[in-house]
Amino acid sequence: MLRVSLIGNVGADPELRYTAKGTQILSFRVAVNQVRFGPDGERQENTEWFRVRVTGRQVDFVQQRIGKGGRVLVIGRLDISHYQAKDGESRTGFDVWADEVQVISGARQIGPDQEPMEAEAGEAPEAALAAAGARGTAGNGRGRSAARAEPNAGDLEDLPF
Repeated sequence: MLRVSLIGNVGADPELRYTAKGTQILSFRVAVNQVRFGPDGERQENTEWFRVRVTGRQVDFVQQRIGKGGRVLVIGRLDISHYQAKDGESRTGFDVWADEVQVISGARQIGPDQEPMEAEAGEAPEAALAAAGARGTAGNGRGRSAARAEPNAGDLEDLPF
């Protein structure tokens, strides 16, 4: 079994589908950017796309809180598939069956009974993130806050992967 942790941007709003037995499966795509410096010192940027699938109790959480452009942390099981595209090219697909999804920042949908995650006047953005984490995270049942999982969320842009 391949376990992965991804931090990336949601490419489109999640889509809800049902299996033949009526099980909900929520799917969305996450773009993970990787920046490297080549042997000549030139910056090389690569983006990999992962299809994330969410089932069970997490479906409602993810559906209400993430949207296109949002930044998320996804932890789950990786399935790699090989297929032939319509144009005849051989392709590789990356599917992640999520065990946990956490919102880090950015675009998301607000339900009618929820308040937007905003910092109070004079409050640091990390405090707003901690307050959002106190409202709960998806699927872990432990109430682990997003702030503890990613204390320096603003520094993520500087990481080389």
